[in-house]
Amino acid sequence: MNTQPRTRDKASRWDHVLGLLARDRSLSVVDVAQELGISESTVRRDFVEMERAQLARRTHGGLVAIDVAYSLAASPRAGDGEGSAREAVAQAAAELVSPGQIVGFNGGRTTSGTARRIVARPDISGGPAGSEGAPGLTVVCAALNIAIESVLRPSVRTVVLGGVAEPHSFELTGPLATATMRDLWLDVMFVGMIGLDVEAGLTCHSDAEAGVTRTMIGHARRVVGLATAEKFSTRALAGICPLAALTDLVVAGAVPDDVREHLREKEVRLVEVGGIGA
Repeated sequence: MNTQPRTRDKASRWDHVLGLLARDRSLSVVDVAQELGISESTVRRDFVEMERAQLARRTHGGLVAIDVAYSLAASPRAGDGEGSAREAVAQAAAELVSPGQIVGFNGGRTTSGTARRIVARPDISGGPAGSEGAPGLTVVCAALNIAIESVLRPSVRTVVLGGVAEPHSFELTGPLATATMRDLWLDVMFVGMIGLDVEAGLTCHSDAEAGVTRTMIGHARRVVGLATAEKFSTRALAGICPLAALTDLVVAGAVPDDVREHLREKEVRLVEVGGIGA
């Protein structure tokens, strides 16, 4: 652990501890005190309160992750290394959000990675907005794993759509999810997809998931697509939206000429980033 002073209000302390816990699975009082530059008695009090809030479980001299929550929330799926194309997209996309905004996500590995990076940003997780009592960010989730990721952050307000949970994507679908979203409005919507094609637009495997995502897109000021090279010229079963519905597309990998030209014609901002396969 790096021993460097950090903001010491409770929200930022808890946020940092939960981030460490997601990574390391267990923490000691001594290590956290050194990491945050605070007393061990303060760390012990935080650990007691975090256990009462069911965010973690105390052990003798430390804290351990709650298995179900953290296996859903914090662990990237196999193959998602820090140097991967998905992580490059997530890193670039996370910089598009400002503190205090209302941000939506559909399900998927790239959107999950983006959400993880956004809620961990110091200016959101421990910045002025969070310390003044207003949320540092509001996250509207159509996926259970992203909701759990967000709710572990004290300065992030988490709104979860109702509905039926899909077992593979963790996405919430059905009339209840759509009805809930009709009363909500987003500053930014991040959209992951299975395929991206000039004619078909953004597509996924489930028409139920696509329907909820379309409603979220229709209630967002800014719509950011997240893609890696293998998405291009791929078509899945269900259409999410045309490319023209995007305001931005963040891409790692070579962009086909027809896609590039189409984005230019539709005035969609293209953000190209590095990464494996780029």
